[in-house]
Amino acid sequence: MFNKFSTKSLIITFAALLIIVAAFLIKDSLQGERSFPSSIISLDTSKVTAINLYPKSLNHREVRIFKDGNEWKVQLPNDNNTAKVPLSKVQQLLSQILSIKPVSVAAESASKWKDFQVDTAGTRVKVFEGSDDVLDLTIGKFAYRQPQSMSTYIRVNDDKNVYLTNGFLDMTFNHDADYFRDNTVINDDYNNWYKLTFTYPADSSFQLIRKNNSWLINGKQTDSSAAVNYLRSISNISQYFYIDNPSQQQLQKAKYTLSIQSNALGLINVFAYGDTSSIIINSSQNRDSYFDGKKENFWQRIFVGKGHFFTSKRKK
Repeated sequence: MFNKFSTKSLIITFAALLIIVAAFLIKDSLQGERSFPSSIISLDTSKVTAINLYPKSLNHREVRIFKDGNEWKVQLPNDNNTAKVPLSKVQQLLSQILSIKPVSVAAESASKWKDFQVDTAGTRVKVFEGSDDVLDLTIGKFAYRQPQSMSTYIRVNDDKNVYLTNGFLDMTFNHDADYFRDNTVINDDYNNWYKLTFTYPADSSFQLIRKNNSWLINGKQTDSSAAVNYLRSISNISQYFYIDNPSQQQLQKAKYTLSIQSNALGLINVFAYGDTSSIIINSSQNRDSYFDGKKENFWQRIFVGKGHFFTSKRKK
């Protein structure tokens, strides 16, 4: 009888302890949920008219990206000029901002801001709807988290808390104005192409023409590997080295021209102005941008000789 009573008492005691432990776990869980919100950023992206960046890599000099009519532009630093920004780059910025979610609270006091570089040392991001400042975000230092993931410390608006969020945010926001410009030279699927005309000085011009599944020059079949490798290499080619305010005298006549006839986009022209000491590249797909063709021998990647197509450049 004593054993039965003891067993019954133990079961009741154990059950009571389980209830108490469960209650504490639920309480801690709810407190944890209340310790920081699941989302700290809310934006209506359709109303955004400007994004101002103050990157630490530029000593916090302003990079202003703003909407001008139906286009997005970036203010250039050295003069009053602006340059077009592709919509995709603006969407990437806004998407990254909206994806910021806190995973923990790193600090709850302004005295800790400096430790996490969310004071004046961090990269600042301000978002506007007209004249209204709807977001003021400071991006601080990054941290490695296991397993092999990176996180960033941030602070938002007037919130004194420092949050840890997933991702390496510097990859998106810590850039100069040129990074956000349209750097397109050629952007098309080379499978749409059926004729390329290379217009060069003297008698070095030629045409590369597709016939069935082969590429021909003057009726002679080219090395298929060399031809396809070249076409693929220029089908989505871009350049980050810009030339602003080029000499109009230098732009009077192109020295080299590549004309691509595409079933999808019609005629695509790429021009090279100048000489071997100074070459400016411009494209009909991005008429407002001029690029330095000498940087990394960029012009030579586009303007090749006919011999390029008869010997494979990829031999092992």
